[in-house]
Amino acid sequence: MRLLLFFLFLSSFVWSQKPALLDKGIPQDWLGSYEGNMEIFTPNGLQQTIGVQLDLLIMDRPNYWTYNMSFVNLKNNELMSTKAYKIFYEEQTNKLWMDEGDSLLIEMTLMGDCLFDHYTLSDLFFNSTLCRQNEGLVFQISGGKLNPCYTSPYIEEADGSVATMQVNFLQRVLLLPKK
Repeated sequence: MRLLLFFLFLSSFVWSQKPALLDKGIPQDWLGSYEGNMEIFTPNGLQQTIGVQLDLLIMDRPNYWTYNMSFVNLKNNELMSTKAYKIFYEEQTNKLWMDEGDSLLIEMTLMGDCLFDHYTLSDLFFNSTLCRQNEGLVFQISGGKLNPCYTSPYIEEADGSVATMQVNFLQRVLLLPKK
């Protein structure tokens, strides 16, 4: 229980600090075109592997980058779909946003050489990371149902309960620079 109290104290201290200014968005050494094979898992194991191509490029507009992720059928090398997004840095708030179009914005946090985002859609939660690893990038997204599968008894010291949600899927790919 003391560990939980220490974590809560540390968390409240960290979250109360004013965020440091970003270096205006996507690190320069992340920019480029990448490719790799994405593995798609459920709790039952590996379900599918698909090819992925990522173009992360600066735009002519200041503080804007393209983020285009294409999915390729590995059996016939046919392009299945492309998700074309933009990432922008908002100077007034010092925040990064992914713009999925149609006014759908997802806040992103850059820390520890990773971009993080967490969001919900309908009754699902999603956690996504894009991290620098040597010369490549590792993209990972996981999620599941938003409904708690377990809620602990009330914890007086924490003034609440712990609710856990099961992660039902994982998609992961090591993206290496295109040659």
